Parts: sequence; structure tokens; C-alpha cells
Amino acid sequence: MEGINFKLFNDQTFSDCFINFAGHEECSPGHRFGPAIRPCYIIHFILSGKGKFFCSNVEYDLGENQAFLIEPSAMTFYQADFEDPWHYLWIAFKGDKAVEIMNRIGISSDNPVLTGDREKIIAITEAILDTDSSGFKEELKRQSLLYDFLSTICPDTMYSESLSQSTELRNNNYLVRAVEFIQNNFYNQIGVSDVSSHLGISRNYLFTLFKNTMGHSPSEYLTYCRLNRACHMLDDSALSVENVAYSCGYDSLSVFSKAFKHKYGLTPSAYRKLKYENDKMSDLEFNRFIKNMDKKQYENSPDF
Repeated sequence: MEGINFKLFNDQTFSDCFINFAGHEECSPGHRFGPAIRPCYIIHFILSGKGKFFCSNVEYDLGENQAFLIEPSAMTFYQADFEDPWHYLWIAFKGDKAVEIMNRIGISSDNPVLTGDREKIIAITEAILDTDSSGFKEELKRQSLLYDFLSTICPDTMYSESLSQSTELRNNNYLVRAVEFIQNNFYNQIGVSDVSSHLGISRNYLFTLFKNTMGHSPSEYLTYCRLNRACHMLDDSALSVENVAYSCGYDSLSVFSKAFKHKYGLTPSAYRKLKYENDKMSDLEFNRFIKNMDKKQYENSPDF
């Protein structure tokens, strides 16, 4: 993908969620947009270079293989770096179900940074730009590509196999709602009592539902969601460890570091350092590596 390419669409058949426009651009140094409010969702994926994104009074320094979300009616501003300006692609969409879809994926103005499969995202965007702007057949193709794109940025969740295969879980509305509530709100400072209050059931009943069906407590699932997100942010962002902690729902660095080390045997800073040193490993290979390694040399790595 070189230069700039941009295409508008006027799709009207599918009201739930549909593409408005898509494109890519190699930005000039310091190229900026905003502050402005957009009428639809826009996701930018950075192919190379770096820049800054401002949203909800937070500044994000972003680079290659990261993406950022712009929500409808949210005031945002973004600017390419002066020395190493970014090259990004974008897909814009809206629809009656767009808010629900994004909530279930778990990204918003409060949690706007994400990652995804680079090669697949590029291929999807190129395929969208190759479609003709008119014609029902082309609109059907774009609709398929949009949902393929959304599934690509949707994070994998713990127990995905049991969530899809367990009849008991599918039939238990309380449990489904609890899992969705945790996935959509773990980056806020919520606890198990907030989940039970949201559902209107007791903590004990919620605990029993999780244990009997998923084999884990709601607290353990909440911790998993937070730490899983933290690992991705430590790997894919330039945020400080403290900012990662707050972005994942922890109210203090010490509580976050203790939980992280309890699960992975490493401090967040040590994890980030090791991930950087072994960046050629897949996530699965890296997880196996840290599980079996001697962690004593990293025990005193500071978090900052």
C-alpha cells in the first residue's frame, strides 16, 4: 500500500452495521486532523511510522501494528510524527447495531487502542477498496468484509471453546450477561459485587454459576481479562507500566504488579523486556518460554 487511496460508499441495504468509507495514506510529517467530531466509527491501523492520538483527555503515543478507535460524537485529534510520520489505513462504519457490536468487542473512547492481524487487516482493506461503489453484489461483498474485519480486531477471550460449546452456558442468561459485563467493563474499577448488582443476583449465586459451568470464580475471570489485556498493552504500546495498570482497571501500580507476578512469575517491566528481546516468538511460544524459564534474574526488575 503506497501513497493515498480513499473511497466513499453509499450502502443502504444493511442497517445493523455498514461501511461508510475506507482508505489508506502515507502521511506527511506533522500531518494532523482535528480536534473534530466524526459522525461514525473509524478505526485506523498503523502500518509504519508513529504519531499521537488524543481522546477523552488522554494522549496516546502509537506506532506500527497498533490501531485506534474514533467513536461517533467524540472529540478527537491525531497527528503524525515529524521525524517518522505514520502510514495508516482506516475503515469507517456505522449502523443501528454498531454501538452494541463495539461494546461487545470491548473498545471505546475510554479504551481506544487495539491490535489485530496485520496481514489480514491489509488484505481486507485492499479488498474493500477494490469493490465497485455501486451494485448489490459489491455491497454484499463489502458487508462480508466488514464483519471479517470486526472479527479480526475482536480479542480472543478465555474459555472461548466452552463459551461456544456449553449448552448450559448458552441457556444461562445470567452467566452470559455476567461474562459480557466483565468483558465490556474490566478496564473500569469494577468488582464482583458490581457484576452481581448489575444482574440483580447475590454474589454467592454468581460464584456458583461460574464455578459449576466454567470451573473458575468470577473474580478469577475478571483478573484474567485484565491481565490478558495488560500483556497486549505491554507488548504493543509505549504506555508506562502505571498507565497500563490504570487502563486495565487497577487503581494502583502495586496491586497490578502483584497480580501480574502471581500469574506470570514476572513483574510487568520484566515481561515487557523479555517480550522485546524475543519479539520473533509467537504469543504461544512466548507463553511457553516464560512458563519454563528461570525467573530469578528478573525478580528485582522495577515497575515504572
